[in-house]
Amino acid sequence: MARDPSYWWHPATQADPGEALRLEAAAGQQQRFAELDALAARLLGAALAGQPLATITPGRGRHTPDRAEVTALIPAEAALCASFFSVQKQHKRGAWYLPTKLSVKAGAVNLPHLLRERPGHALTLAADETARLTAVEGADTILLWALLVPLFETLLQPVRLRAAGDIFPPTHQQRFWTVIEERYRLLGIKDGALEAFRFGGAWPTLDRTGQQQARLELLDTLAAADLVALVARHRIQQLQALMAGFAKKAKAGTALARRVLTKELQPVVSAYFGGDWLAALDYLQAPVHPDEEIITALPEPRLYVGASVRTADVAAEAGIAEAAVQAMLAAFLGGSSSVSPVEERTAALLSWWAGFDRAHAVQSPGMPSLWGLVDEELMSLSRTEQGFTPQLYQQCLPAEVLEEVGRLWATVTLQRYPGRIVSNPRPHQIMADALGPAGDFWHGVGLTAWFVCEGPYSRTTLGRANRYYSKALAALRAAGCPVDTTFFRELSAAEQMLGPEEDITDSTSSTVETPYGQVTFTSSMGRRTRRKGFEGVRDLITRYRRAWAEQHLETYLQHRWRSELEDVAHQLHRHVAAKGKPPTLIQFSRFATEAANHWTGGDLGALYTAIGEPAPSEQERPARLVAGDGYDVARRVYQALGGEPVDHDTWLNSPEETQRQWQLGRLAAESLRYLQLQEALGQPPTAKQFGTQRLRWPWPGGEAEGWPHLQQALATLTGISPPLGSSPSPTASSTAVIRPREDGQQILAKGANVPLATEDATIRITASGVPVDVSAVLLTSKGRVRSDDDLVFYNHPFQDGVRVNGDTATAELSIIPESVSSIAIVVSVDPEGPPGAVFDQDTVWEAQITQPSGTRLSFVPPAFTGRETVAVAVELYRHVGGWKARAVGQGYDSGLAGLATDYGIDVEA
Repeated sequence: MARDPSYWWHPATQADPGEALRLEAAAGQQQRFAELDALAARLLGAALAGQPLATITPGRGRHTPDRAEVTALIPAEAALCASFFSVQKQHKRGAWYLPTKLSVKAGAVNLPHLLRERPGHALTLAADETARLTAVEGADTILLWALLVPLFETLLQPVRLRAAGDIFPPTHQQRFWTVIEERYRLLGIKDGALEAFRFGGAWPTLDRTGQQQARLELLDTLAAADLVALVARHRIQQLQALMAGFAKKAKAGTALARRVLTKELQPVVSAYFGGDWLAALDYLQAPVHPDEEIITALPEPRLYVGASVRTADVAAEAGIAEAAVQAMLAAFLGGSSSVSPVEERTAALLSWWAGFDRAHAVQSPGMPSLWGLVDEELMSLSRTEQGFTPQLYQQCLPAEVLEEVGRLWATVTLQRYPGRIVSNPRPHQIMADALGPAGDFWHGVGLTAWFVCEGPYSRTTLGRANRYYSKALAALRAAGCPVDTTFFRELSAAEQMLGPEEDITDSTSSTVETPYGQVTFTSSMGRRTRRKGFEGVRDLITRYRRAWAEQHLETYLQHRWRSELEDVAHQLHRHVAAKGKPPTLIQFSRFATEAANHWTGGDLGALYTAIGEPAPSEQERPARLVAGDGYDVARRVYQALGGEPVDHDTWLNSPEETQRQWQLGRLAAESLRYLQLQEALGQPPTAKQFGTQRLRWPWPGGEAEGWPHLQQALATLTGISPPLGSSPSPTASSTAVIRPREDGQQILAKGANVPLATEDATIRITASGVPVDVSAVLLTSKGRVRSDDDLVFYNHPFQDGVRVNGDTATAELSIIPESVSSIAIVVSVDPEGPPGAVFDQDTVWEAQITQPSGTRLSFVPPAFTGRETVAVAVELYRHVGGWKARAVGQGYDSGLAGLATDYGIDVEA
């Protein structure tokens, strides 16, 4: 953006905070922040005086989010925050970028209190006070995330850095402290505040008490400052980043919000403008972009399900044949039937429920338990749990129900590879997931009754069933389909009427010949107990289950599909509001895959139709490698790997063999995912794609020996061989060509790898034909990021020893954390470049790797032909205590979203 003197903030962008605030006041823009500055200053003062500001209430269970609350607000401040920071209010101002899930480091705002009250454990306690929110709802959450935590983390960084110890080399420590001292200077904090902390100061000579005293003196120094002025200086620095980001994108006098508001700038707009982009433009005195669209409310979802029951009425009103209406409806749904995929599956669940109900109603002593009637996560191949019968549904349910479940839930979409619809080896499991808590509760309470009465043991009593199944019961209440509470009183009373516990023993006899004749040895072992009276409890449960189903089942099933489809529609509308365009297929799959697998057989296009939206592309349907129930395939793989089911004696006397067989069984079960990946990829997956490092390999050579065994077993099963040279780990040697160049550089062919010195490595990308961006991704041994912060790019230029600056990435290999196993250097087409630009025959880029010790490497990839817009250029990875570089050149036609999904990065964030 050209420098226009009429914009007051242009000279403020690079000015000292004091001068920037003077310019802001002269422009009449400072008063708008008076209440916010006063709020932040009062809370900062209260915290520095020792008052806790926030509390974290942990959620109950893995699926219940924590709750963050700012408890130090006075009534007037609470009213201000409810109006300014409320998620709903910020949405109405157009802030659809607000994260739907995040971690709030609330411990940062409580650290001053902890330093005064619990000085010996303050840092540990503060680290524990992190709210992991899967649903961002309250104003307090946004207040913490956007305004308070950034302020407190800046001020208390000296305390945190000293608490980390000397984990960095002296040169890096000196650099960090130079940055911190400059920040303190810009905030107007007096000289000497960091005397005990700074690099080369007295900190290493202080004992524990002395260090605690130094922290308290820092708090006192901060408390003595003009806190309103300090807060204002911090605010203007945050806004200077917004000014710079706006100037970079405003090439025609203004810019679109979605172009400017990066992950780092989104909380700035939420903190100081209440999420209102128009208010931010007013502050910048910039016009609204002609293409800007501020969405203040999302459209209500419109679902296209259930129309088939109205075809006769529509035909009569239109005066045409019902068959014609059905044909038009079938064409709209994209199939041969006028019945939607959702309706088909709802009808199949009703039929399944009838068979499920009959199986429980006729259960009697002497029969096997019904554990296995509903297909759960458990797939036991090496040893069957006592009382569990795999695939019991095949014995108990009518053939037409089995055929219907196998047909309707035969396919799924894998979230990471949504371009293809693949086989589902566990159709009964996905069906049970679609059914949800109704199946969990009524099947669970039936099994509890059986195991209490018939043994061998039960995880809970009948009297505590309402507590044990509280999660499922809460979900049923939320769906408007509660279980009658009288049932639990009667169930508890029925338990009291059961007979006394009776030991059930297993006896074995053996006869041996002796000089005195035959001698028979009999041994008995008590392994379970039973109580008479199962039939009465069974009939009680059956009566209440049938009453519940008659009153609620159809309503409940409608709630199941409606809530899932409406959530998908809401997420799609939210994406459009935040990004200004519909999601790509891979972006859509992130929030739609589960619903598609439940209600449309993994068909994302059919799901788009159900919510009334056009699909961006059509999915492929490759040849299926898993036909029917995956249990049979897994058993064949288990046998091919040398698996033999563990009997009771082996389980008792040979724990090593039991463990080995369990590991083989786990690999056999995971082989189903291998085959799904093979369908999705069009070829057998590599070790990295399969995730070999997640698994245990019970061979002397571990993964290196076991991975080829699994590949061979599956190749024999499918008739498709794995790629030649596929390797179980990224540390395998490469036979690709490395040749010298006249200027001393080594030229790497694609796939080649060479050792690096454990020192700084600089990777520079030069490109012609298209402008490019350079980024880096820090990866664990599983090939995934630890958090979204592991993506290093121009808006987040440094992370754990890796820095990106323009066309260059630098990795300080000597300080990379042990949790990072590799660093991918990524080159992508600049989104500000020519529309439709891709890597092709006319595009050439080169990656040059240099090190101070003399390493000079060059890699130019072969020409791209698949309209790729992103490529992994090179990879730096750990190898035998050191580092190596590999020439990769792997392109992505799905853009940064595809690469991010592969690496586990939250694309929306």
